[in-house]
Amino acid sequence: MVIRVLFFGPAQTAAGVGACSVSLDGPAALDRLVEHLIGEYPALAGFGESLRYAVNEEFTEMTRSLSDNDEVAVIPPVSGGSDAGLGTSGECIALVDSAIDAAGVLSLVGGDGRLGGIVSFQGVTRADSHPKHGELVRLEYQVYDAMARKQLHALMATAKRRWPVERGAIVHRVGPVGIGEASVLIAVACPHRAEAFEACQWLIDELKREVPIWKCEQWSDGQATWSGPGHEIDRPKE
Repeated sequence: MVIRVLFFGPAQTAAGVGACSVSLDGPAALDRLVEHLIGEYPALAGFGESLRYAVNEEFTEMTRSLSDNDEVAVIPPVSGGSDAGLGTSGECIALVDSAIDAAGVLSLVGGDGRLGGIVSFQGVTRADSHPKHGELVRLEYQVYDAMARKQLHALMATAKRRWPVERGAIVHRVGPVGIGEASVLIAVACPHRAEAFEACQWLIDELKREVPIWKCEQWSDGQATWSGPGHEIDRPKE
């Protein structure tokens, strides 16, 4: 059977490729594929147990059986990235490659007189410096698009189950994001402020922990580094 493998973020840098195809004989589980990948791309071993794997856009266990033409994504720790408009379910989930229209998103979430608590959060690229590479020029976000959209919808659905969120939005930039520009906007509308604050904070925390979006820092010396929990990986200059 043939398995298509996708590499993202710093795992892509470590492997040196964005995708490959692997042929496996007979029945095989995910752990056998992973063993093959680490043998083929030894730098992946440097991630230890922090790598996760998704089969057909769903996180899964190493014992998962694989089938011919499965798609497996190698997911390093995420560093959280176009749809538009408020859907019939009262939510807006979007990945955009241009400036986030904050006013437009907030107007979608607001406007219901029954909802007295509207809370929003914007994450903005802040100025920074690196001891070796100089000043930060911009961030660049990479996303596993199809899986990220599924997870963003799932996060909003969970927030609606846990809190009385009537309207909500999650919008994330992909590609380059300059200093002072917003990379993410989350907004929720609830009957009361306390539950709106709780839901908004939970959404950004879970997005940064779970959704497959990665942040690459571009420095003034031309070097780029992937940033993640407990590690930094240089990306080769293009």
